[in-house]
This record gives sequence, structure tokens and C-alpha cells, in this order.
Amino acid sequence: MKTILVPIDANKEADLVIKKALEVAEVFDAQVHLMHATSEGHSKEDSDFGSENLEPENLSGHEKEMKNLNVFKSKFLDAGINCEVHLAKGVADLEILGLAERLAADLIIIGLIQHSALYKLFVGSVSNEVIKATKIPVLLIPVDHK
Repeated sequence: MKTILVPIDANKEADLVIKKALEVAEVFDAQVHLMHATSEGHSKEDSDFGSENLEPENLSGHEKEMKNLNVFKSKFLDAGINCEVHLAKGVADLEILGLAERLAADLIIIGLIQHSALYKLFVGSVSNEVIKATKIPVLLIPVDHK
């Protein structure tokens, strides 16, 4: 296992996912790719727009997300783990799956937030959609969402 993809959302639960990803990456001496997908104006219905990676010159309005990614990246670098960050614009699960494929990721580590059945019915779950659509092993990190 050499490449681990760690999709994170900018919330307090991300710390738990990062902690576990650090542990796994150290054990396997793996490279980590942190990513965050912003879904501004995109839905699955118009998912034919394709993936749009946000380059530094296109970061206007996304500085906070990039700052968060770089804060997490520094934790990996401090531990001696090679880490890269990716900020994508599009539907989260599709962006995660696309990047995992492009990186030839060996593992996806993602947080699992428990939502009510009603929430899942109307909104869905990114982690659930990733699990259903990938052949790459997925490590789910359960997080409290209170």
C-alpha cells in the first residue's frame, strides 16, 4: 500500500480522520493525498460537467478550504510522511472517485457521520456513495456528529 486518499470536510470531525490516516500511513510508509471537494453550483443531475481541480490562480473564495488542507498537510509532513493536497470543485463522491482513480489509490480513508434515515433519504451520504461505486478498499472512520 503506497497511496492513500483522504477526503476531508472542513469540520471538527476531520481531526479524527486525519489522526487515523496518520497512523495508517506511518505503518505502511504510504504517500497521502488529502482532498476537499466543494460542490458550489453542482449537482449529480449536471454531473457531466467533469472534474475541475482548482489551481492556485482559481482559488478565489476557496482560501479557507486550502488553508485547512495545508494545516492538515503539515501534520503529515511533521511526521515525515509525504503528503499532497487537492481541492476540487464538483459533486463530492464523484470527485473522490475520480481522484482515487487518477492516483491509483490503494486505500481511501473517509469519515462516516451518522445521520437520520430521513436525512439519508433526502440528502444521502458521500461515504456511502463512495463505498457503492469503488473497487478500492475503504476505511471508514466513525465520527460523532452532535
